[in-house]
Amino acid sequence: MSLSIARKNPDTYLPQVAATLNNLGILNGAQNRVNEARKEHEEALRTYRRLTQKDSETYLPYVALTLDNLALLDSARNQIKEARKEYEDALKIYRELADKNPETYPAYVAKTLNNLGMLDLNQSRIEEALKTYRELAQKKPQTFLPKVALTLNNLGILDSIENRMAEARNEYEEALKTYRELARKNPESYLPDVALTLTNLGMLDSDQNRTAEARKEYEEALKILEDFAKQDPEQYTTDVKRLKKLLEELPK
Repeated sequence: MSLSIARKNPDTYLPQVAATLNNLGILNGAQNRVNEARKEHEEALRTYRRLTQKDSETYLPYVALTLDNLALLDSARNQIKEARKEYEDALKIYRELADKNPETYPAYVAKTLNNLGMLDLNQSRIEEALKTYRELAQKKPQTFLPKVALTLNNLGILDSIENRMAEARNEYEEALKTYRELARKNPESYLPDVALTLTNLGMLDSDQNRTAEARKEYEEALKILEDFAKQDPEQYTTDVKRLKKLLEELPK
């Protein structure tokens, strides 16, 4: 059904209107049509909020989802104030939902905390996200161990920025260990994450004048990414070039 037909029958098709607008917003955002994407997400948000007046239990999660979509869009546009408010509104909803449904919504709380933490370089938010993901990974390791590793990488980046090098090293090393374990079972999905974490470790070692360690990490990461670039040059060639540059800049 087309969006125009659904709009002419709002009493029947209002949920479909909101879902279609959200999907269009995601598509336009991915294709860098930012103004169109924002309008679509904003209309979707208004529509879902209208629907919650009649059925909060069904549609409140979609309000939070749409706020997340808007926040991602605003963050990419460097509209930090707007993105922060949208994430915080989404987080409040997800916390309420998690209280009522602890099996489903803690993961959404953690994701939004992670996004907020990276937006504001807020360590406590990222640490709360990590704690939640660790708890979830005990029950569903295949689903949530990648989230644990991603969040460890984010904490490592933050600690590096704030010159907490020992903490950053521990976080990167744990993330690397986790990604290596995941890559043994699913190399296509997780070897690029191994390479990313090796690069982060290499940059840390380079900053600390541990040149031999940095070179080894960069070279392993480069080998992984060169293999992937043969299959998908559009996605990986830039990363390969960046690693070659990092290697060239190391002292001989």
